[in-house]
Amino acid sequence: MAKPVATLESVSAAADALAANGVEPSLMLVQERTGGSYTTVKRHLEAWKAKREDEAAAVDVPADVLARGSALARELYVHALRLAEATVAQPLDLAVTALKKAEGQVATAEAEVARLEDAEQSQAEHIDRLEARVRELELSAAAQEATLREKNESLARSESRLAELQAKHEESLEELAGLRASTKATEALHGQLEAIQRGVQGLAGSSGRRTAGG
Repeated sequence: MAKPVATLESVSAAADALAANGVEPSLMLVQERTGGSYTTVKRHLEAWKAKREDEAAAVDVPADVLARGSALARELYVHALRLAEATVAQPLDLAVTALKKAEGQVATAEAEVARLEDAEQSQAEHIDRLEARVRELELSAAAQEATLREKNESLARSESRLAELQAKHEESLEELAGLRASTKATEALHGQLEAIQRGVQGLAGSSGRRTAGG
């Protein structure tokens, strides 16, 4: 299934809640509360921080406070610059180099995270499509099974009807054989009667001739 999507509203609410409790809203802490992808939460959290900075910059500060702050800032800057030039020029260069390297590693990691999230989303969509296809095939299989059962039942009825017709056909054959036998017997009896009639007629003719001659 698709991952939950973090919105600007949910990220801002989580960051506000953490800040209200005195906790720095880190990307990991916010993502634990909102869910969503690393890149989406990072983008919304940066927008939240930018808004906070704009709100802080919009606060009206008295001129004398700004003047004292500017003077103090200049003094601190000059002191830090001299200290850096005197003692930490080389460590600073190393730190800058390390920072750039770390930033490059972070960028690489973010790109890899984005790639993996895209792959995960693509895989989730592919799984959804496969699940839909499986459901479709299951429905098709159920329909085919129902059709097969219906055809089997129809075939069973046809076989039963065929057996019934065959039985009737055999009965008809037996009846026909009986009729043929009866017909032959009748014909034989009829032939016997004709023979008897001819015999009787012959006897009658002989008797008539004797009477006439005597």
